Amino acid sequence: MQIKVLNKIFDCIDGSVQLSFGSHATIDLNFDINQCQCYDHFIKIYESNAKFEIESKTFLGKGCHIKAFDIDYNQNRMNISIHCDLLNPIDLQIRREDFLNDILTKTFINKDDIN
Repeated sequence: MQIKVLNKIFDCIDGSVQLSFGSHATIDLNFDINQCQCYDHFIKIYESNAKFEIESKTFLGKGCHIKAFDIDYNQNRMNISIHCDLLNPIDLQIRREDFLNDILTKTFINKDDIN
């Protein structure tokens, strides 16, 4: 499973989402610290108490902040619990179009030049 946080993409071992009454949710993500270069990135977010968006292939979470870390240095595993103010499912067709637009706008200097 891949997630995107602050324009960086990370590979997760697995993740789960717990929905609550209303629009908020809790997201739990598990990472292999050796495989994913995310440890420092999430520590900085946690220490700054910053709000962020999190995106996966199935959902978009807005107004997120890190609630807790669970780090097992012996197993090189990190679990992060994230609270989201708003969690929405994402239509895969819309995500596909967004990815293609990102690629096209970042690849070409002149957006009208396709050669």
